[in-house]
Amino acid sequence: MLKKIGLTLLALLISFHCFGASSLYLLKKKKLAIVIDDMGYNVELAHKLESLGLPIAFSFLPYSPYTHELSTEASKKGFVVMIHMPSQPEDYPKDNPGKDAIFLWTSKEETFKRLEEAYRIIPTALGLNNHMGSAILRDPVHLDYIMEFLKEHNLFFVDSATVKDSLGCVEAKKFKVPCAKRRVFLDNIKQVAYIKGQIRVALRMLKRYNDILAIGHCNEKTYEALYEMRNVLKRYTVPVIFVLK
Repeated sequence: MLKKIGLTLLALLISFHCFGASSLYLLKKKKLAIVIDDMGYNVELAHKLESLGLPIAFSFLPYSPYTHELSTEASKKGFVVMIHMPSQPEDYPKDNPGKDAIFLWTSKEETFKRLEEAYRIIPTALGLNNHMGSAILRDPVHLDYIMEFLKEHNLFFVDSATVKDSLGCVEAKKFKVPCAKRRVFLDNIKQVAYIKGQIRVALRMLKRYNDILAIGHCNEKTYEALYEMRNVLKRYTVPVIFVLK
């Protein structure tokens, strides 16, 4: 508990120091949080994303080759780090979430074991979101296993909302686990113009909502779009932890 509070405070303090210009907007109503999924494979691209000067959050796949190294480094630099937990999609086995995923048949004991191992690899994580996981997000049994683990370790949950009727934040609320739900996917199409358009969609949504959470992925086109729009994004972007309810 004390360790997690310490990591959270450290992340917040470094975020204020590193992202002074955007942190001023924490005092304002409108906030955009961006999570970059699928981190852990590309060292060069990870460093380029860090160099944007935006307080984005990075979600690491536990078993990617550079996950431990890059997640530890990102945390030290003040970025919010998350576990991108492989989970069963509805079209499994056509889409395979990968090694040691959580499936509908995974027991509670085994679910905890897989979560513990992911957390061991990414010990500076402040939260978790699902990698794939459309089947799990509709299953209150396994979501409750996950929320119990998150509550025990004082971690938050980001619902990637890969299905419209996801129960992620519903189950999180039962366990008093902080939860934020994705409203915009940035890069379903890997084209810079499309991704910039999705960023503009997220910014326009701030007219209706006080905070928006958008999710993108670790790829070159997403980096290029963020780079080209970084000056606009600096006005609104905050670490994901600040938009949690």
